[in-house]
Amino acid sequence: MMETYQEFLDRIFSFEKKEWTYGDGYFKGNPSISKKVNPDNTFRNFYGDTVVFELAASVKEKLAAFAAFLYQSAPDCFCERLVPQTFHVTLHDLSNSPVLQEVAKDVFENELKVIEQMQQVQKYEKTVLKMKSKAVFNMVDTSLVMGVYPAGGEDYRKMMELYDIFDEVKRLPYPFTPHITLAYYNVYGFDVQSARGLEKAVRQLNEQEIEFELSVEQLYYQKFVSMNDYINVINLARH
Repeated sequence: MMETYQEFLDRIFSFEKKEWTYGDGYFKGNPSISKKVNPDNTFRNFYGDTVVFELAASVKEKLAAFAAFLYQSAPDCFCERLVPQTFHVTLHDLSNSPVLQEVAKDVFENELKVIEQMQQVQKYEKTVLKMKSKAVFNMVDTSLVMGVYPAGGEDYRKMMELYDIFDEVKRLPYPFTPHITLAYYNVYGFDVQSARGLEKAVRQLNEQEIEFELSVEQLYYQKFVSMNDYINVINLARH
């Protein structure tokens, strides 16, 4: 059962806060970070597939400036930087694993199912969704992300109709929370002093909001081999 637009907003706004704290102890981060990040804080091989909206170059530039400010303000808090080219809004997760053999069959089957759904997507070919940013926030102790949301009820309805098309490929056990990942945390975590610097930087970033558009013409089925290496496989509106 789809959430109403208001229910969706109430849910995401309940945790996408402009201010928060990492607490007064050493921040360890989510153990799952080590699935994506090596002991030397470079990205490790991590395989899978996904459906994402590519962002306009001007939006990626803004996000790159946000990420650069975070790394400048609190360099010890993060692993290797994400390449700005990878910034995107995921419409629907599909599969992922640090072990290629565990995910190869799923990826193969997902691609075939995605191709079957393309006629459904093409009904939305000219659709443009207006989006707004809510806040840069801590996503399940793995990364700093920018929470984003459809600007109006009609944008939300169309986004969820598109989401449902890919829910036919793979149903997910958690609700949709649109966001843009800016940085993954240091695999070892960080100390209180670094945390205070990061909190201050995030507060400053959250003084500004951005508005942008997502175009269905820029909706792609992608495969990835790390969090810094995404490959566009199918343009879903034009194939």
